[in-house]
Amino acid sequence: MRLLHIFLFLTLGLASALAQSSKAVGKPTVSDDVKKLLLEARDMRVKQRYSEALEKLDAAEKLSPNLADIYALRGDIYLAPRRRDFDLALPQFEKAAELQPESPLPRFNLAEFYFVKHDFTAALQAFTKLITDYPKLPMVIRHLVHYKRALCELKLGHRAAADQIIAENFTFMDDTPAYYFCKAAIAFETGAPDKGNEWVKRGVAAFKAPNCEPYYDAFKELRWVPDLDFATPPNAPK
Repeated sequence: MRLLHIFLFLTLGLASALAQSSKAVGKPTVSDDVKKLLLEARDMRVKQRYSEALEKLDAAEKLSPNLADIYALRGDIYLAPRRRDFDLALPQFEKAAELQPESPLPRFNLAEFYFVKHDFTAALQAFTKLITDYPKLPMVIRHLVHYKRALCELKLGHRAAADQIIAENFTFMDDTPAYYFCKAAIAFETGAPDKGNEWVKRGVAAFKAPNCEPYYDAFKELRWVPDLDFATPPNAPK
């Protein structure tokens, strides 16, 4: 999210799919004490108790310094909307990727970092390489990555490239809301917010708000919609 909400990554479905993709690389064994600290840190991060969350992560790092999850979560805290300390966040995501070089999760977080920073060239390269390096990503992740690629192309002024990504990867019959939110993105980027919100309404009606949240969060990052709770997005059904 919002790495953890993307970087926390986002929804339980996405987090679960990412975890499944990472199993093959063999994550280190985690003690119960470290698991407890990570869960506490995550909960504090969600409650925006950042200092306390960082203290928990420092304690976890002393016990398990080679656990990528510690650095991913710390990076997410530094990148939280009310902090946005890019200089502190980047080394944390890079450390997580270094510790799990074969896992798609840290690579996704790094790509998200550049997207949140509005470095759309770097984000596009990172998301595209993720697809190239992991051609068998679960659909829930693959669609989100292609969606972010399309958004990057739009922000870079490459409408034809964005249209090509959408045409090659999405239809309204898919099991994710990517098609609807790509259509909304084009509307927002071309100055038609009412049309964009109509596509959002259609996506939420078809897939329900929790499944759409990772897609809608991108609109918040791009300042296309207010940074409000997605439970009641503008003009979308409750």
